[in-house]
Amino acid sequence: MRTAFVLAAVTALIPAAQAFAGAKAGSLFFPGRDAHICDPIFSKLEDTEQRQTLMAQATPPKQPESSPAEKPADIDEDELATQLKDMLQACSYDGKALAVDAKALSAAPGTDGIQAVNMVMRYTGLPQNFRIMEADVPNAAAIIVLGPDGVPQRVIAYNKGFMQQVAKATDNNDWSSLSIMAHEIGHHLSGHTLVPGGSQPPIELEADKFSGYVLFKMGAKLGDAQKAIATLIPEAASPTHPGRTMRLYAIQAGWMQSCQQQQNGCGETTVAAVQPKPATDETQAEQQKTARTLEQAPPAAAPMTPPVSTELQIAANGVPRASMPKIPGAAEIVIPSIGKDGGSNRPAPVPAALDRIPQLDQTTTPSKFDRFVYDAVGVFDTETKEKLSTLAYQYAAATDVEIVTIVTNDLQGRSADQYALDVMRQMRVGKMDVGNGAVLVVAPEAKQTGAALGPGLLVQYDTVEPLRSYLKSFLTLNDTPRKSLTSGRLIADASYRVMRDTQALEWQIKFNSLQQMLTTAEKARADLQQTNTPYNPNTDPTWRKLLRIDATVVSTKPDMANPALDINEPKTRHVGPALHVRTADGKDAVLYVNQTVPTLMPVPLEDGKRYAFTARDSFLAADAPQFDLISYDQLD
Repeated sequence: MRTAFVLAAVTALIPAAQAFAGAKAGSLFFPGRDAHICDPIFSKLEDTEQRQTLMAQATPPKQPESSPAEKPADIDEDELATQLKDMLQACSYDGKALAVDAKALSAAPGTDGIQAVNMVMRYTGLPQNFRIMEADVPNAAAIIVLGPDGVPQRVIAYNKGFMQQVAKATDNNDWSSLSIMAHEIGHHLSGHTLVPGGSQPPIELEADKFSGYVLFKMGAKLGDAQKAIATLIPEAASPTHPGRTMRLYAIQAGWMQSCQQQQNGCGETTVAAVQPKPATDETQAEQQKTARTLEQAPPAAAPMTPPVSTELQIAANGVPRASMPKIPGAAEIVIPSIGKDGGSNRPAPVPAALDRIPQLDQTTTPSKFDRFVYDAVGVFDTETKEKLSTLAYQYAAATDVEIVTIVTNDLQGRSADQYALDVMRQMRVGKMDVGNGAVLVVAPEAKQTGAALGPGLLVQYDTVEPLRSYLKSFLTLNDTPRKSLTSGRLIADASYRVMRDTQALEWQIKFNSLQQMLTTAEKARADLQQTNTPYNPNTDPTWRKLLRIDATVVSTKPDMANPALDINEPKTRHVGPALHVRTADGKDAVLYVNQTVPTLMPVPLEDGKRYAFTARDSFLAADAPQFDLISYDQLD
């Protein structure tokens, strides 16, 4: 079995648990004396693994001022690199070489981290897209690792002793430890790619804002939500992480946004007034079944709403995956009839509760959404809204595709399309790394509909017009005497249409370097020639697959006439301008950049800078392979 392997940096959100109780600085975190080990290891392992880019986030702990330790004379860096290559390997930004036994990926995790994660997840309104494991890390880390099958998987690794010490040091007040887990959960739910050495302050602030957002819903006061960072994070910023003030402000922004969505009158001591729905016998039984399936302890509090699918499958890489829900077909959408009760003996539909939608501001830090349906107008009846919310949740759990439906009369000065796109960015719909989100908007008073698709979906759809036709059917019906509360079913069907269209798509990044994909494609072509088999894209191991490519931007405006690049001019008009990039080993590639991509990323694309790009294969058989760009992280 292939050895699991990771190049990662630990998210040291809390450098030392003892700091809560005023213990000696440095008692739980590691000094920077091992930087001389980590730097050459990264270089050697990148060369050995053909520069496979794997990812993690880290917060550099504040180090005590002291003289750097001498390099141990008995360290053999080649031998150490070999040893770490056979482990899950991570180097924290404080320079400590950390090793986690690969067996930990398949071992049943302990209950401490699971209980904390379960507690946070109940209040997010979103499905879990990561695994939890105990590991030899200073505290907790959001990382991405290569599993035994070679496919990257998201993991939250935590130190059991650290979690226990946090609880003890805070008199069993769990807010500090929960804020740590909420921060790491925010990274994974948002789809941050967590590239080693490439962590960016904007995505750290996103995770902080998410932490404040969910902690309000859990009942934390603002001071409790900020306690960990206020106590332990230095004021000075680093190239990868913001300083204390900015992070405290991000937590406050998330906490206040969550408060404003729940109630009026948000002050510093306000706590959430709305709790998750109490467990029914049926949902509690489902949760207990799920817990047994995953070898986890049953949740101690009310379950997440909407409930998870009752059937969970364990994928080959060990990540729990919900089964595909039954998605209604277009023929199953019943057009409302004239009359209060739809012309039948059924009771009149019950209006659903109204939602408060966050104010959009392009200058604010994005924060992950917490529900799949927002109705600020009242067009949905309770039954339709709950069904749509539950199916959207279950579909996201089964496929990772996130579809948010919004009905509002306040487009906040935007067109419906721009509103949908701004929602996608600010509420981080879809995973940022693979761009698999959709936002559908209906504004009845303005008689506008809008749709925004993430870059990963755009390359499949080409146009959002089919979705508009579904949404516009609602407006058309509302202009006739047949208008009825149940007409919201027509809006719901637009979401179901996206589900029907995207069921077969893959969202795992199968290749971690351009060379890896080219080698696979060359072998596949050779096999076809040897067996005299006709080409079939459905069996092509690289066709339309996702890859991550570490490359430097040669030009954001390449020469269209350059024969070596073979730029597809029609594609530049229909998809977006071409981007010329070059890998460290000198291979050229062309990425087509839809205008949506830079608007969703935390940093711009610039000539001469190095990025980790996520892209989907477009045309591999060329001197300069062609790809559709999905996302990117700056590495320099």
